[in-house]
Amino acid sequence: MAGSAVEEIRAQALEVAAGWSPAGAPDSWRLTAALFRVIAADEDLLLRLAGLPSDRLPALLASAAVSFLVRRDRPEPLAGYFPRPGAAPPPFDDGFCPAARAFIAARLDDIIAECAQRRYQMNEVARCTQIALGVAATAGHATGPVGLVDLGTGAGLGLQLDRFRYLVGGRASGPPVAALCLSCDVRGTRAPPGVTLPPIAERAGIDVAPVDLRDPAARSWLLACAPPEASAVDRLATAIQVTRRHPARILAGDVIDVLPGVLGRLAPGRAVFVVDAYLAVFLPPQRRAELTRIMAEAGRTRPVTWLSLDPLVPLGPSGRDSVQGLELPASLITDYQRHGVFAVLGAQTFHRGTERRRLLARAHPSGQWVEWLDGEPDSRLGLGKNRHVPATPLGDQGCGAPR
Repeated sequence: MAGSAVEEIRAQALEVAAGWSPAGAPDSWRLTAALFRVIAADEDLLLRLAGLPSDRLPALLASAAVSFLVRRDRPEPLAGYFPRPGAAPPPFDDGFCPAARAFIAARLDDIIAECAQRRYQMNEVARCTQIALGVAATAGHATGPVGLVDLGTGAGLGLQLDRFRYLVGGRASGPPVAALCLSCDVRGTRAPPGVTLPPIAERAGIDVAPVDLRDPAARSWLLACAPPEASAVDRLATAIQVTRRHPARILAGDVIDVLPGVLGRLAPGRAVFVVDAYLAVFLPPQRRAELTRIMAEAGRTRPVTWLSLDPLVPLGPSGRDSVQGLELPASLITDYQRHGVFAVLGAQTFHRGTERRRLLARAHPSGQWVEWLDGEPDSRLGLGKNRHVPATPLGDQGCGAPR
């Protein structure tokens, strides 16, 4: 039993490492990939992690525990490899892996203690770009202000979609004076829609263990759960500031138990977007079916669109299915199984007893790129699937340096 759990954790760590080390990846990604490879190769660590429940995401939890302890205790030379908010990206060299292995061996009990008392909280704000693209692509049914519900919201960063600026493939949108601008490369031949969002009138988040951003210790753990990459920790720090200025309602509890009440309290008839970024992939099939049933029931009296940004299931290198049951091209499944994890962005809209599904895109797990797959035109922009989208000139219209 322990052996199979060890191999599952190893496979998931290697899958994350592969996602952060594709051909042409920037140097700043090397630390994240290397950390997960060190975890995958450490038999003592894997054996101890195998004692944790699988739904606690042991490989990811271990990476966060290492980052947390390194940032807190500043062991040298290891601490010098980890980026800090607002500081220049540190260099990476061949000394990292030996230093990381030595630290894990010396602090194994401390690492496991952190894992035992915590949950992994991946609040990667860059994923908001992909979610915003999904809202823009499916908001045609919304004739007025909408509601936004974020499942597994953590600290509530995903509830701030309309307060960020976006630069997608050189095309800028969103508030020009936004404190945070999120950049996302575009891959493939199809252009995604412009990020034009409907007004968000109501917003609520649900999480089994919400993060209280007023607590410095909670903020420190949140930072530890971010990939140890300079731009990731910078944008997280800025997104935390934005969210603290504009706190939204967050309810503690299981999404299946809490979601019906949240949907029922929204203004009657108001269209709602239910966002799931890396949550449904961790639910067993029967729980995902219940989640679908809840949204279908709510969709009888209002348009309800479920935007899912999730890896394939089952989680791991054998993933082959969308959490929403979308039909996937065989080439996409093969690429996933051979080259590491990425997310699939899907939309499922329920309204008056009807259901509509769309495969929109696939995307990097940390929001760094998106490949648009949906062939439907964007009626507001007059774009067909083969039409080129010109880049907006930068300067005041682009991102500039994130503040």
